[in-house]
Amino acid sequence: MRQIKTIIFTALCVLGLAAFAQQQNPSAQVPSSGDRAARHMVPSVDDQLKNLTSKLNLTADQQAKIKPILEDQHQQAQSLMSDTSLSQDDRRSKMRTVHESSSAKIRDVLNDDQKKKFDAWQQEMHDRMRQQPGGDVPK
Repeated sequence: MRQIKTIIFTALCVLGLAAFAQQQNPSAQVPSSGDRAARHMVPSVDDQLKNLTSKLNLTADQQAKIKPILEDQHQQAQSLMSDTSLSQDDRRSKMRTVHESSSAKIRDVLNDDQKKKFDAWQQEMHDRMRQQPGGDVPK
């Protein structure tokens, strides 16, 4: 049970942008009664982009550049989650790499003010996840 929680927690860490979207759009996280998987649903790439646009005041050009980054991150995370050949530690490490790469690509698209907001939000999400039960997220 703890291993499943840790894997799900790691996926949410990697999908930090998705977590932000959940924070901004709580209806995207409403589970159907008794559906464990539904509790850990992440919003669509479009919802993530919409919420980032709202939070960071993204231009249309920035949105067009960030959407493929989010799509690639989502696809890679889904592949990692379904890869049963990976150990939990390998999966966590690869997910962290995907997240860091995506965050760096997104930062490259942002202006200085947006980067400050993005960095502050990333740190806030990291801190919040560390405070959750089982939140042994390495730095």
